[in-house]
Amino acid sequence: MRRYRPIPLPGQYPVTHSRLLPAAFCAVLFVSAIAANAQTTINLNTANGTCVAVTNSAGLSTESSPGSTSLRADGVSLTAQQQGACNPVGGSSSMFNATVATSGSSTPGTPYTPAINAPFYVLWSASQDATACTYGGNFTTGMSGWTVGARACTDGTSCSAAHAVQVTPTAAGNYNFSVTCTNASGYAATSTMNVPQPATPAPTPNPIPLTTPSTASAGSAVSIVWPQMANATSCTGTGTLDGVNVPALGDWTTLTTVSTTTANARNVTIPSTAVVGSQLKLTLTCWNADHSASAIGTSANIGVTVAVAGCPATITTTDGARNLLTTSGVSYGVYPTQRPNVNLLEWDNLWGYNNTTATTAVPWPGVGGSSPVIRGFLRESYIGAHFRTGASTSVTGHFTNPSFAAGPAQTIAISTECGDFSAHLPTPGCLVQNAPTADGTTISWKLTSNNPTGSCNLQPNTDYYVNMMLTDHTSTVECSSQTTCNMAAVSYHN
Repeated sequence: MRRYRPIPLPGQYPVTHSRLLPAAFCAVLFVSAIAANAQTTINLNTANGTCVAVTNSAGLSTESSPGSTSLRADGVSLTAQQQGACNPVGGSSSMFNATVATSGSSTPGTPYTPAINAPFYVLWSASQDATACTYGGNFTTGMSGWTVGARACTDGTSCSAAHAVQVTPTAAGNYNFSVTCTNASGYAATSTMNVPQPATPAPTPNPIPLTTPSTASAGSAVSIVWPQMANATSCTGTGTLDGVNVPALGDWTTLTTVSTTTANARNVTIPSTAVVGSQLKLTLTCWNADHSASAIGTSANIGVTVAVAGCPATITTTDGARNLLTTSGVSYGVYPTQRPNVNLLEWDNLWGYNNTTATTAVPWPGVGGSSPVIRGFLRESYIGAHFRTGASTSVTGHFTNPSFAAGPAQTIAISTECGDFSAHLPTPGCLVQNAPTADGTTISWKLTSNNPTGSCNLQPNTDYYVNMMLTDHTSTVECSSQTTCNMAAVSYHN
């Protein structure tokens, strides 16, 4: 076994136990062989015990100067097996020191709140024993002004001076700042300061105001509206019927994204088994991006009423079932402002207005050019809007599927029965299928009996329903939403 001289430990490697190893440090090293490119553990028997030195993956190497008998090791960490085993002989823990602190200004102790793009200061200094210091940290990105690995100072005078470095977080994270210093004996010291990750802002408003109808019929779908949310990325709803949790309420109980720029709306399907007089209470919870904070809204009670006479809660079509939508937010034309919780069961509530500011509906045939957009229309919804013709036989009109409310093609029918698209049509011209959002005429109607194929012939003083649904409820054409698609129909009349 070969015997080597005591190893002079070269500079610039961090340690886990902060002590100075001067040239007079006495240690005897016994190794059986020098392993190239392999991490090496060395047990140094000092006056105070065993000091374990562990190199980086490069292991030990000989000095490059001719005739040198010294060995070199980089990235060395020192761990004392007994207290003081890695201390310098006759020295103390204060012989070599570096300090790091953070502050809101170059003055120590200035309060600040860490936040993205909000500058603060890292204050540091070292003892005059240091001959060079280097910036360190646990990051390579996310913090500007502090370059990990860059030289911070090059002599004892400049290292021991007070330093104030302005830094700016550019991303959330837990940042660790360190200063690694060396002296002529090759000793490295590190002092650190953690900056906590800024909290993700909580969603607002909180509580969330929910706009709901006061009553709803069993088996129907109603639209629930709440305002745009700040700092929210997802929302989910729950509900209780007479205090008992209801596991399924349509898309209300599905985790969905939420708009931060416009009002939000979700449809609630009233359980078809709910008895008249039951009370449905809804709760909405919206979360921020990392689910560290939430906002909650609770509705007033929604009273369950009898199913709407003449309008079945569910109808069967060739491509599946459709559910009656009884209420929804409705906007007009290209404007996003909505009339909330509009009762969709009557013509006058839709085509009796042409804006959200009017307070009184114009009776059938309503406002010429009225352009309602049903914002809460589900892919599996249908509507049946009742109207009664007057005594005049000179009134004519037609519907168009407008391009400003782009959505899948629609099927529209005028029938004597709610939810009917085939069996109770006054004339063959009372049904148009697969009408695109292209501003073309869908149904033309008139109170005469001529041209029954080209138009829908109605009778005076008679009750009818305008029934509407998506032709293909799975279509993604002009509607990427998984749940809702705009449904619109512009009504014109003479």
